[in-house]
Amino acid sequence: MVLKMQNKDSISVFWILVLFIWLASTIVDRIWWNCFSSIPSWDQADYLNSAIEHARALSLLDGFGISDFKSILDLSPKIPPLASIFNGAVISIFGDYPYKAAWSLSFWNGFLIFNIASWGLYLKGRRFGLICVFITAIAPFLFQLRTDYVLELPLMAATTFYLFHLGRWSSPELGGKWIQLLIVSIGSLSSLLIKQSSLLVILPSLFFVFFLSFKRDNRFRFQLLCLFTFNILGILPWFYHNWIMILSGTYRAVFESARIEGDPSIFDINGIFWYFPFLTIHFGFVVFFIGLSGLIFIFLSNLKSFKLPFDFTNLFNKINFKWTWLTFNIFTSWTLTTLIPNKDERYIASTIPMIILILSLGFYKWNDWLNSYLKLKLKLFLLIIPIGFSIVPLLNRFSMMIPYSKKYYPVNEIIKEVNLNLSKDKKDTIIVVPSTPQVNQHNISYFGRIQSGNILGRQLGQSLLHKKPVLEQANLIILAEGNQGSVSNNSIVLDSVVRKSGYFYKLREFPREEGGSYSLWKRKSTSPKPEEFHKRFISLANGMDKGAIGIKLIFDEIAIQHMIDGHFKYQIKVRTEALSKLVINPNDIEALWTLSLLEILANRPFAADTYLRKLEYLIPNNPWPSSYRSIVNLAMWNPWQASKIANEANVNHKDKLLKALGDAGAVLGGALWRLPSSFKSIPLAVENIDKVLNYNDDYIE
Repeated sequence: MVLKMQNKDSISVFWILVLFIWLASTIVDRIWWNCFSSIPSWDQADYLNSAIEHARALSLLDGFGISDFKSILDLSPKIPPLASIFNGAVISIFGDYPYKAAWSLSFWNGFLIFNIASWGLYLKGRRFGLICVFITAIAPFLFQLRTDYVLELPLMAATTFYLFHLGRWSSPELGGKWIQLLIVSIGSLSSLLIKQSSLLVILPSLFFVFFLSFKRDNRFRFQLLCLFTFNILGILPWFYHNWIMILSGTYRAVFESARIEGDPSIFDINGIFWYFPFLTIHFGFVVFFIGLSGLIFIFLSNLKSFKLPFDFTNLFNKINFKWTWLTFNIFTSWTLTTLIPNKDERYIASTIPMIILILSLGFYKWNDWLNSYLKLKLKLFLLIIPIGFSIVPLLNRFSMMIPYSKKYYPVNEIIKEVNLNLSKDKKDTIIVVPSTPQVNQHNISYFGRIQSGNILGRQLGQSLLHKKPVLEQANLIILAEGNQGSVSNNSIVLDSVVRKSGYFYKLREFPREEGGSYSLWKRKSTSPKPEEFHKRFISLANGMDKGAIGIKLIFDEIAIQHMIDGHFKYQIKVRTEALSKLVINPNDIEALWTLSLLEILANRPFAADTYLRKLEYLIPNNPWPSSYRSIVNLAMWNPWQASKIANEANVNHKDKLLKALGDAGAVLGGALWRLPSSFKSIPLAVENIDKVLNYNDDYIE
């Protein structure tokens, strides 16, 4: 009884120490955020915008609210919503300025630290757990993530939680319990709903457990099936609603970004070893060297006991399973991350907690050796050196920073000036021509929306096609004077056109630290009134009956319009007019085309199909309503209906696209015998559409 009480007391002391370490790191982080933080740039402001959007949609902030579940899913078309929901909840409590919103990072850091402590306790006990937590708290990479508003810290916390509990559930000694499975399911689903890159951790770990299940009983296999089912059902609503944007966005992020940024090939030696040099940077040279040398020490100490032939079943016994589990996941997640074409030092974040556990093992070995051979009785003595070396650069970094209160941030002043010139609660969009870390469309949107604001920022100037819409419709524009760095020629042309047009006047200039200035321009009251796009939209929507040419024109113009009108205010007028026409005449073709396009743009394929079905009936000689119906049914994961629509319409129209859609729907629906036909029809349809579009481009030129 006395031993049990002592053990409970020591466990309590352990968790109190872990809590103390988290509080100490949080104090350091809060000093940084309150005194030295800078303006969020592109990604950081984008994530903050997402958090504010979700907080408003869930009625946590500013009294806004969205009752429609699909409208909430609309807010996360590319990145899963969980981190934004949690961060939005924190913003609703602490405030929406960056240093207040960053409290969410402190909570994510606490979640990570307590998960690391749980890992350490599970692997080797309390002393080892404290070493793991200390390294987590002082690692430069972790401090960087705690002071930078990105998703890597939430991702690390969630995947560490998931791997710990999945390892315990699959353990031959401790696992197999239903409560463990429930916790694992929550961990895996949370990881998936934070960022897609969690798949680099989740997929290999589930692969490991799947093969492990062949050696386990039927109860374990059934639990594994339940785990798969729970995750699929949990991720399905978000993925089903946004799958087109998710896949296209992931392709651009993984492949196109790698090409644009010139990242090394995955088959190149530089690509294979690209992440290794960052290890000493992420942990600090002293921490990494001591941890690695301790691991080498362990390897050499155990080399004598290694005997051949090696019995691989020993890797999965009660003693070694947890280390086998950890080693497997480090190797697979690191390898898969290396194989991703797009590279950034942040992308190995999911492997960092596991590397901390391995490096801590090296520290643990050195600590034991010092205690055993040098008779040093002070526990964790060896950590004093790396802590000292880690804190010195941190203090130097603090000393080099200019306090937040003494720095000048143009984006703050720009938004203040805009608010002075707009009525309260008015929705407007600022066109940002020079997109820089200090002023860009993302942080303009963020600072324009905090404190119940409704100002959005959008970037234009990448194309010469932007000139006419900007001159005709833009109300507020940000330009720059002086050296702007790498700015495209098209942006320079737009800058010049705005200045010389006579349609805008300069409200105010805002100096830049690096020289030059930003300037805010507003439309003159004497300028031609902005053209109301809702009339043009109706005309564009009716161009859908012309097929590929009409669709190209629609998306070319609407892509620009959605930059100029970030709030999509035109859609309210368009929808109201179209619905009014249908009340008078339910067969109004113009109104049906208009509503079909609106529903497609709003990602409501079922509603679009309703209007297109009526158009299919009203204009039977036009193949395009059937083609669009088939496409929106494919978007709804209804390939059988899509194939049926295309096949029936193709009987009358003999259209190459309808033939291709019929084959594609049939194959996706399981009719694999139509694969040979699809290999012919799909390329022919694509070639035909390309010919039409190229002919139209030549004609325009």
